Amino acid sequence: MSTLVTTADVDAADRFDFIRELTATMWVPMECGGWCPPDYRGEFRASGLGPLQVVVLDIMPITVRRTTELIAQADPDMLKLFLVCAGGSSVVDQDGRQARLSAGEFTFYDTRRPYEVHCGTGDEPTRLMTFMFPPALLPLSPSARRRLTAVPIPATAGIGDLTSQFLLRLARNIEHCTPAEAARVSTAALEVLATRLARELDAGSWGTAEDRRHALLVTVQGFVQQHLGDPRLTPAGIAAQHHMSLRSLHQLFHDEGLTVAGWIRARRLERCRRDLADPSLDARPVAAVAARWGFTSAADFSKVFRSAHGVPPAEYRRFARVANTSAS
Repeated sequence: MSTLVTTADVDAADRFDFIRELTATMWVPMECGGWCPPDYRGEFRASGLGPLQVVVLDIMPITVRRTTELIAQADPDMLKLFLVCAGGSSVVDQDGRQARLSAGEFTFYDTRRPYEVHCGTGDEPTRLMTFMFPPALLPLSPSARRRLTAVPIPATAGIGDLTSQFLLRLARNIEHCTPAEAARVSTAALEVLATRLARELDAGSWGTAEDRRHALLVTVQGFVQQHLGDPRLTPAGIAAQHHMSLRSLHQLFHDEGLTVAGWIRARRLERCRRDLADPSLDARPVAAVAARWGFTSAADFSKVFRSAHGVPPAEYRRFARVANTSAS
């Protein structure tokens, strides 16, 4: 489900004010710069993708700025991914860096610090896409996030091209996702991004020990996400896979206030919760859902699920069905 907003429905004299109000509503308050001709065209399609807010834009060139004054008025802790899908290039400025982006390239910026974005070039609309989400959804330290802002992430061969193609296809197909599909796709999108950023952190000059530690954490957590369904997944096996001692692995998670086993269990529970809420999986028994994500005992799964969510898994599934029926 998506919401379409277009400047074609607004009088030409009011379009610039409309764009300014729309950006504040759709993202965060920003200034709009540049000249807005009477025939200015802009189309915005906003969609919810689980915890991610996604907007696909087809707009003529415009500059937006997030100033310290506007941040003082509204200061949400959000991270924005900015992807050029097609058309003219764009530029993102933050933290003294400038990312010049062509089709298939993206960058990040933080809504809690000033930034400036030059969207598109030329006389024709440029297609862009933004993801906005809480920074906590990516396992990166504040310093690592700051080092990534306004850094161009190219569509290089391998994981770089895979990430760009995944996001571009998502831009074309997001409006066709059901709510249940959107929840699953959001998880996949975040995992792909985390993997791509782990490569970027490894490849760049991220000199501090903290940055190297968080790059390793992203890599380890990405591996765990890919193997959640394997009941043989253990801390010892994870440590061996990443050529580190078991003690170092436990310390890596301890530094984030986590335990390895607890983090694995939480991710498995979340996958099970999403499956139980998915109407297309109604015919799958609760025990099969648990086994799919690495729980070897249905009784143990029921116990930890109830502890996490307050109700047994079968009852949670019934509540989810009622909620889905009411929403439709």
